[in-house]
Amino acid sequence: MPILANIVSSEKISVSKYFNVVESMNDIIHGLPTLIIGFDYVNKHFSDFDITKPKINDDLYWTFKRTEKRDKSLQDLNWFVYKVFNDLVNNVKYVFVDPIQYNKVSMVKIVKKILSLNKIFSYIHKDMIYLYGDGIIFGIDIKLLKYIGLRIDKIKNKIKEISYCFLDNEMILIEYKKTVEIIGNQVRYIPFLYSIDNG
Repeated sequence: MPILANIVSSEKISVSKYFNVVESMNDIIHGLPTLIIGFDYVNKHFSDFDITKPKINDDLYWTFKRTEKRDKSLQDLNWFVYKVFNDLVNNVKYVFVDPIQYNKVSMVKIVKKILSLNKIFSYIHKDMIYLYGDGIIFGIDIKLLKYIGLRIDKIKNKIKEISYCFLDNEMILIEYKKTVEIIGNQVRYIPFLYSIDNG
């Protein structure tokens, strides 16, 4: 299980498994974004911080405890979780494969690129197939493929054949429901998230 960020807190908080929740800066995983919860802790260890700004320095943030400022604490925690996941998916390129708009040369290039991917994680959701590999998600609309007369079962079988992992179970959506909500309900990121957990 990958850890995406640290949260330093002496009080119990509820966040996903992707966060390293510790009580001291001594226990953080260095190089990851970190949120410190608690004015006293920040004031003791970072005396030159600006109380009006949540950022202490690069990738280090702070907020109040719930006992200090409940609404502000919850708001900042939610902001930090949102930021961590959105920063993560912002590094992933999305390509919508449109066989009607793209010419034959472009489609051949896309197919070659897909076949060259190191490990492909695929996911079917409703009328879309998403393929993830090497920092790129390809979105394929099944209805468009049907419209131009392609055999969907043949394409699905080929995608299964080239995929390291092929996800077609709705349980996957339930498993990643909270994370997908944080990133704007964009289910296309599910094969990417799954690859982080299982790649």
